[in-house]
Amino acid sequence: MRVGSPQHRDLFCRTFIETHVAFEPEHLPWPELDEVNLRRLRAFPFWRYARSIEQRAGRMVTAFAHTVEDPVIRAAVALQGTEETRHGRLMEHAIERYGIDAPPLTIADAPVSPEEFAIFGFGECTDSFVGFGAIALAKQKKILPADLLDVFDGVMYEEARHIVFFINWWRYEEARAGRGSFGTHALKALGYHARAAMGTITGATDLPPMPALDDPELSEIVKGVTPVMFLQAALAENRRMLARLDPELIKPVIMPTIATALLIGIRMLPPRSALRQAQGDKGDKGDDGAAQRDGGDEARDAA
Repeated sequence: MRVGSPQHRDLFCRTFIETHVAFEPEHLPWPELDEVNLRRLRAFPFWRYARSIEQRAGRMVTAFAHTVEDPVIRAAVALQGTEETRHGRLMEHAIERYGIDAPPLTIADAPVSPEEFAIFGFGECTDSFVGFGAIALAKQKKILPADLLDVFDGVMYEEARHIVFFINWWRYEEARAGRGSFGTHALKALGYHARAAMGTITGATDLPPMPALDDPELSEIVKGVTPVMFLQAALAENRRMLARLDPELIKPVIMPTIATALLIGIRMLPPRSALRQAQGDKGDKGDDGAAQRDGGDEARDAA
């Protein structure tokens, strides 16, 4: 299958539409939570941000769909807008159901254009990869009940569908415009990732600071998560999620590549015990030198 061909377009649009699952957030199997898990759930500080970002995404993607000329792609983008809007409703329902203190947060809408949709899509690739790791670790550490995490696992699968649809749309449009080789695509993708990150950082300066994790027990569990643990979990979950989609489709590679490089780099570092030992040896030598200098000074004073 040639990237940029009608067959490619039909595959990534059809796959996205056929894997859509119709549901209402209120009708999902939300579990009843005991006091410990309610306290933990309410302690996470991201709720108001997550709800607002999803609501903003729903408005942006829905508006972009109206600008798409190709009816096949337009139908798929419109469906993504529906799912993004539903994610905002799902967050709203979770907040209300579990009594989470998350006042509404206003985030300005992004402009609507293919360029802004590309920045949004690459930002979703980053956010989804981080989300994959977070949910996987929450399961491993039993931070929250499995049946609650299963609900959010469904959300993450939808995000996996979104980023695969997006990356195929982007490569399709690039190919049709006759732009670039694989190396050029990789550089452009890195640029879009950077722009998405800068947009997040810039937008964050206009928002109130996110509060700290308000639960000592949960905070200790989170502090026990090392970078290696997170990267391993995110990579494994990314593979699992994307493997559920047609193997002929292009899959996002930038975040897995960066994460793999970081993991290799961390593993090449000497263990902390060795670093501490080296620092201790250096300190001992320094002490010996200082003692010798002090002894010399004392001898000169005596003379």
